[in-house]
Amino acid sequence: MTTPTNWPTPEQPGVPMFPNRDGKHVIDVDPDGQKNELVYYWKAEHQVWVSYDHEGPDDALEEYDLIGWAYVGPCLTPTQISDMLAGERERCANVCDTLKAREREIHGIGLSTTAVERTAKAYDSAGYLIRKLGEAR
Repeated sequence: MTTPTNWPTPEQPGVPMFPNRDGKHVIDVDPDGQKNELVYYWKAEHQVWVSYDHEGPDDALEEYDLIGWAYVGPCLTPTQISDMLAGERERCANVCDTLKAREREIHGIGLSTTAVERTAKAYDSAGYLIRKLGEAR
C-alpha cells in the first residue's frame, strides 16, 4: 500500500485544510483500490476526526483508522466559497492597480503621455470590472 502524500501538508498526514475550523472533509478511504470517498468530520478544538458531526472527542477515530486515507478536500459552504472568490477577485484587481502605477512610473522613459494614460485607464477599468464580478448574482 502506498502512503498518500496529497494531504494539504504532506509532512502532517491526517491533518486537513483549515485545521483550526470544524468542518466536513471528503476522504478517499481506499486510494489504492476503487474510489471510496466518504465525508468525515474534523473537530478543530481536539484536532481529531469523527464519523458524524454530532460526535465528540471521545468518539475520535484512532490513528490506525487513518492508515491509507487520501485527502480529497474540504466541503465548503456557499458563504466560504463566496469569501474565497471575493478574496481572489480582490487580489486580481490589486494586480491591475499595481500595473497601473508601474505604467505611470515608466512614463519618463519615452512613452507619450497619451499612451501611458490609455494603458493606465485600461488597468483601472479591468480592476473595476473584476471587483464588480461579485455583485453579479
